[in-house]
Amino acid sequence: MLLRWVLSVVIWSCLPLTLGVADSSVPSSRCLGIRPGNEQDLEAERFFDGPVVQFDIRLSPENQQKLRDNPREYVAADVSVEGQTLGQVGIHVKGAAGSLDNIDGKPALTLNFDKFRRKQLFRGLEKIHLNNSVQDPSYLNESVASGLYRKMGLPTARATHALLRLDGRDCGLYVVKEGYDSLFLKRHFPADSKKMGNLYDGGFLRDVTEPLDRNAGDGPEDHSDLQRLVEAAESPLKDRRGRLEKVLDIDRFLTLVAIQILTDDWDGYSRNHNNYRLYLPRDGQAVFIPHGMDQLFQKPQASITPALNGLVAARVVEIPGLRDRVRERLSSLTTQHFNSNSLSSDLDRIVTRLRRGLERLGEDERRSVEEEIRQQSDRMLRRIRSVERQLQRGTGIDTTGSIRVSPEDWEERHQEGKAAIRMGSLEVVPPALLLEALEPGTIVSYRTEVPLETGSYTLWVDARVDSVEGVFGAVLRISGQQRVRGLTGTRGWTRIRFDVDQEDAGDIQVVLELAADAGRVWFDLGSLRIQPR
Repeated sequence: MLLRWVLSVVIWSCLPLTLGVADSSVPSSRCLGIRPGNEQDLEAERFFDGPVVQFDIRLSPENQQKLRDNPREYVAADVSVEGQTLGQVGIHVKGAAGSLDNIDGKPALTLNFDKFRRKQLFRGLEKIHLNNSVQDPSYLNESVASGLYRKMGLPTARATHALLRLDGRDCGLYVVKEGYDSLFLKRHFPADSKKMGNLYDGGFLRDVTEPLDRNAGDGPEDHSDLQRLVEAAESPLKDRRGRLEKVLDIDRFLTLVAIQILTDDWDGYSRNHNNYRLYLPRDGQAVFIPHGMDQLFQKPQASITPALNGLVAARVVEIPGLRDRVRERLSSLTTQHFNSNSLSSDLDRIVTRLRRGLERLGEDERRSVEEEIRQQSDRMLRRIRSVERQLQRGTGIDTTGSIRVSPEDWEERHQEGKAAIRMGSLEVVPPALLLEALEPGTIVSYRTEVPLETGSYTLWVDARVDSVEGVFGAVLRISGQQRVRGLTGTRGWTRIRFDVDQEDAGDIQVVLELAADAGRVWFDLGSLRIQPR
């Protein structure tokens, strides 16, 4: 009951009463990757839609030691799930630098059911991953993002949750991910089943210019299919669109870029040429497939025009009209598929599934996960609102240079000393933010993140001070830059300015601050401006 109450407070207290509109042109996530009448596909879908289950994995002492010595090499294990036992299951430790743990800790694992026993399946699946979710303590990101990609027609691994007992030791809650293998290809590209292309693994920070490892498929072994994609992406701008349309599913790729911007996926292909799979059919257009979606929504105010570092992403948005289509796709996503109302529905379904697993955890761990769920749900909602505002105002500033702000855009920060802070203070006209130093050495601030394109800008805000004592006083600045002397003493409304040179497109954090031994300052938030220089 506590979890449902916590989640409902986060979601329903923040939701505008705007209903998402169904888009009949987009495949339902319930149908994507399910071949009509195929019982294995339906069994897999029931597993991912079903309740949390318990995996009980047993390794021989010899194979335990092998995984200590060579964590990435498959060994055989017995796996029991809810009364069903499968023998000779291939298992190895997985994970990159941020999530890697050894077999004696809380390891992330790959389970390959037909590695040593041909055609052995678990719930219609050849391979799954048990992710320890170290980089997502809310356990929400993979399920939310996977559902969104699948709603938009992008082949994406499904996700659910499970508990793990490893050699009699409880390892806790895990995220279960569908494996990217030949069966995944057959489900999502059934027309190619008789002559499959190549499914490549992007690996760690490897772009398509490198000889990527092949996960599955029967395409060319000399990477000539990758080379054709690279050559099209790097062709002269006047020829690029025509050449790319022959080798890349541009529409699906733009959807991938838009979703990675919406979810603030800084570690995906678009922005970091990382965490992706790539399917290159023998004849037809390549499809990028998202992977490793655990670090999402970290900066709700992040710009919707970030730098794109994946080669294909950078070259595609240079083509006239295609950057605008990314923006249009963002607008469609927030209107139809990822607004606060649809998010609440998705979260309710995911968290309802999680409850059974949480009930089996210790009280401290359960409360910790509940709090992470509350915080991450809040960040998701804030991200939706931020994207909606950025779409409305374009580049982050309107034609007059005004920044549109509202109370939920801001964050209080008490750094030192004792302070009072009141929003919408009626002690002055117009109503303003009040910061007050109640003891010497006080530093208190109000902050908001604002997306800016590359360029030089001047920030200004109107402030009024009363008996402010100290070296710095009332300050306007950008986080990360040195504090400068502001207003001190007693003064009526005065304009404070601060210059910014933005070398790369992205967010700046605007700081309204009082660093003083005594006194009060009022900041008129409605006067805050950014003006290009």
